[in-house]
Amino acid sequence: MVLQEIFNIPPLTRVIIISSVILSYATYIQYLKPSNLYLNYKLAFSDQFQPWRTVTSILYFGDLDLITVMHLIFFQQISSYLESHTFLGFANYLYYLILNFITITVIGLWLNEHSLTDYFVESLMYVWGRQNQERQLLFMFVIQVKAQYITWIFIFLNIISGRSIQSNLIGALIGHTYYYFAFIVPKLHRFKGKQLLATPKFLQDQFTKLERTFADTLRENEL
Repeated sequence: MVLQEIFNIPPLTRVIIISSVILSYATYIQYLKPSNLYLNYKLAFSDQFQPWRTVTSILYFGDLDLITVMHLIFFQQISSYLESHTFLGFANYLYYLILNFITITVIGLWLNEHSLTDYFVESLMYVWGRQNQERQLLFMFVIQVKAQYITWIFIFLNIISGRSIQSNLIGALIGHTYYYFAFIVPKLHRFKGKQLLATPKFLQDQFTKLERTFADTLRENEL
């Protein structure tokens, strides 16, 4: 039953969730330290050359506890929707994630931020909210709000609780920048439907071939 639910998650979202759980479990059993996963320019690119930190600093959601599990469930719902509805096709969502990872990493290095998970989740949440503007959510199991306002509600909660809103604002800015150029600019008359952030053709072709091969293999196994 659990395995079936896992395999029902879209592939890229499933990879991110599993990777995040593995990283959290590795720190829980003290196989790794969080400091082994965070972004650090000297450790990632200079002194020790550990480039995987650019990925682990985004995918590490924190210690394996109830809060982390809730964050992962929330992320899974957002990411699954984007992968299944907004970015149809493996290559399209992969390209979006690559652009996201690069942007967040550059900003993280510029700001000397070590953990970039919140920036990543906030950017995806913004795009998801814009794609589901009229969808009603039950916030904190009590208050009904529209999805388009969820980003600003989290910002407001952080303000009144005295927490930093840097990741909220920058994540929302990253999400808004992508949404503007991907979904609004093509609708402007001067651009005549031109997709400025379209997935490169070579990436589309490569994964289309892989998807066909995979489908053919499954079909053969069923016979």
